[in-house]
Amino acid sequence: YTKMDLFNYNGTEATNPLESMSSDEILKAMEAGLLTGMQYNDQLNNGGGLKPESLDSVLKNLENRLDQLVFWNELNRQKIDNTVHQYNQLYKYGQEVGIFNQEGETPTETDSVYRRKSIVVKFTGVTGQVTHPGMIVKTVVGSLYTKEVENKTILLQTILDKKVIDADSAKVPEEFDGVFAQHIAGINDITGGLLGKTSEQVLDAYFGDPAVLNANGSVLNDALVEDAAQAVVNDRNGIIDRIVSSPVVFNNYVKLFHESKRVIVGMAGGVVGATMGQSVNDITTQFGKVNIKADKYFDFNQPIKLGRGKTSDKAPNAPIKDATTPVAVAVDAKGMFGSVHAGNYFYAVTAKNRYGESEPVLLNDAEQAVGATQSVTLKFAGANSSAYPETCYVIYRTEANPVDKGTADFYPIFEVSKTELAAGWDGANPGEVHDRNRWIAGTKSALVYFNGSEMIEYLELGGTMKLDYAIVGPRRSFSVLNYGTPVEYMPGKIARIINIGKIGLPTT
Repeated sequence: YTKMDLFNYNGTEATNPLESMSSDEILKAMEAGLLTGMQYNDQLNNGGGLKPESLDSVLKNLENRLDQLVFWNELNRQKIDNTVHQYNQLYKYGQEVGIFNQEGETPTETDSVYRRKSIVVKFTGVTGQVTHPGMIVKTVVGSLYTKEVENKTILLQTILDKKVIDADSAKVPEEFDGVFAQHIAGINDITGGLLGKTSEQVLDAYFGDPAVLNANGSVLNDALVEDAAQAVVNDRNGIIDRIVSSPVVFNNYVKLFHESKRVIVGMAGGVVGATMGQSVNDITTQFGKVNIKADKYFDFNQPIKLGRGKTSDKAPNAPIKDATTPVAVAVDAKGMFGSVHAGNYFYAVTAKNRYGESEPVLLNDAEQAVGATQSVTLKFAGANSSAYPETCYVIYRTEANPVDKGTADFYPIFEVSKTELAAGWDGANPGEVHDRNRWIAGTKSALVYFNGSEMIEYLELGGTMKLDYAIVGPRRSFSVLNYGTPVEYMPGKIARIINIGKIGLPTT
């Protein structure tokens, strides 16, 4: 360059950009560099800022796909036109009267018995919005608005896939009753219904029914499936075509068969290039085949850790543990810990409403030892005040003998409504909760049943739909909605295997 090149138009001498750079920097090779465009902004560089950025045109989805919502996708649908849906159950064809008569005599009369039932639709939905500039800019997903509608639709259906299983209107009034809650109510219908029963009586009836099989922490096995099929077909005159549960249940089930396959490699006539492993697609029982249906959100029971905050700004404040004896043990004839589950545990509790849960409260600072013939009594109270009060409490427990409470997983084992806490849960005194180990921390459930519209379906007042809102600013808002409820028409013909765990897995 010449001296003239270093003068501004006004005649003053300009700054030479090269004077601030060493000779080594001037002679450095031009390079692509590893920074992105914004990091080069206003920075002197050796060519890295000249490169256009490469962005993959395919969005990498870290969330679940729609086809993983197995239970939700396979539920039969029925369109209804009212918020209350009523149906009749044929309870009995009639009494078993004497059928043998004398010649010419009229047979004994007996009437069929019916039960009228009703179920209420509940309203679900999520809202999204996209700004006006967001709809104009070019993106790798095409229309950002269309993509957001798709995202919110999958989000709503993912949550519904969980809630059609574990929702309970007795705990959160705005929820519908999911499959598990309806199963408990339906089994109790067989023994007189829920009305007038204490929580202890409800649970006693449920756990004593042949359609409820307790794995007691063991891995799913053929005997459990066979007994579930027997309960449906022989005890309740039903039919079966599937078993549905979490993938981990079937993963552990398959491991039972890995070591039963033997091959000889490298010898004359031996197996060469063998494909190893085991895949089980259905299970044959005495009463027919049941297809395996794995749904990752079935009986989800996501564990938490201490220190987790509220799940929502509108979640209630945390409950308050009793100042003297928040956790205690006593001998209990109905305790189900036994020698297998006797051990040391930590307990925690959260308050819950329709928006979410509070932060967890640790109930025992030191491990609580629980014996084989004991049950655990928990004592706590609701928060003094909450802008959005709780409707129930979630009881959490670690697996037996945790290493450390700070790193341990706390699993939800059951929920107790405010009314149930006030009355005393599962035989406890008012204001207290019993844990008799009916539900084992870290375990799953499975259902064995026939997936027909006469057995179980989802009633839709309005199927999953998009509702656009008025434009009141430079943004477009919408909601994805679903109005409906699952319904079990014949709960007694659905067998539930509970407390499926890891006991019995082959050792490696």
